[in-house]
Amino acid sequence: MTEHHVKLTGAELGALWSSYMVESGSSPMLTYFVETTEDEEIKAVINKALQQSKKNLSELTNLFKEEGFPIPVGFSEEDVNLKAPKLYSDTFVLNFIRNLGKAGIETNGAAFSSAAREDIRKLYLSYLNAAATIEDEAKQLLLNKGIYIRPPFIEMPTEVTFVEKESFLRGWLGERRPLIADEIVHISMNYTNNVYGKTLLMGFSQTTKDEKLRKYYIRGMELARDILDTLSGLLEGSSLPVPMTWDSEISSSTVPPFSDKLMLFQATGLNAISLAHIGSSIAMSVRRDIAAKYVNQLKNVGLYAEDGIELMISYGWFERPPQALNRSELAMKK
Repeated sequence: MTEHHVKLTGAELGALWSSYMVESGSSPMLTYFVETTEDEEIKAVINKALQQSKKNLSELTNLFKEEGFPIPVGFSEEDVNLKAPKLYSDTFVLNFIRNLGKAGIETNGAAFSSAAREDIRKLYLSYLNAAATIEDEAKQLLLNKGIYIRPPFIEMPTEVTFVEKESFLRGWLGERRPLIADEIVHISMNYTNNVYGKTLLMGFSQTTKDEKLRKYYIRGMELARDILDTLSGLLEGSSLPVPMTWDSEISSSTVPPFSDKLMLFQATGLNAISLAHIGSSIAMSVRRDIAAKYVNQLKNVGLYAEDGIELMISYGWFERPPQALNRSELAMKK
């Protein structure tokens, strides 16, 4: 029986291209963090993430060659200055690794679910397992060092009860009910994500030599600060503790360790993750005022993300993702 080579679907092509770009953008940063990290335990986790990233890039490159797919330009050693002084603390870098693992779990899980070809399913299953392992090791190390930020604790229910009044959904006027567990999970997740993003952008704004990009990063920091104020207000409204921020995790260095292209790429990646998390938070927020706050954040982050893509296009840094044929354009050429 003759075996036919099954073409990659649009979903598979898109996932593979995105995976290449993410791994390509992660490797230079991980290489720099290996050079500047002082804690040997943290350095070991970074090295593991770096080796996995290099392995993934090699596998994706070989797959693209086999399929006759053009290999993206992406990023290289030219996008990192390994002689630049230490910019981020070891604690922040460990959180960077954990966030890398968290993002990998989400994106590789989605790619695995949408893949049809067996070899692509196996590839993404291995990437999903690797991302989960790295995230788990980073989290365990944060716990061991006593620097893991846990979501707030709540009292264990003593019995099963049912909601009796529609006021459970309200949040605009009058007495607001305390937050439920799902709402706390998403508020805490968005809070820590924005603390992380604000700190990363602070380092970018401090080291970039491009004034237009510096203004963009500062705008992102201000947007994150507004979101943090909103989320902390929700936690305080239910007498729950507000997690700490990481502003002290950046040195005074103004020497850029990363190229402007790489920093802007990482910033746009943060925007994409933020939009996805806000969307899921809207779905899980029962109180109407909380959902409305997320909708407002979705609008603001969406506008900021669009401006970031426009900047990448204006600088000639935005590689075109795989896309469907423009049939109307083809017809006009005849």
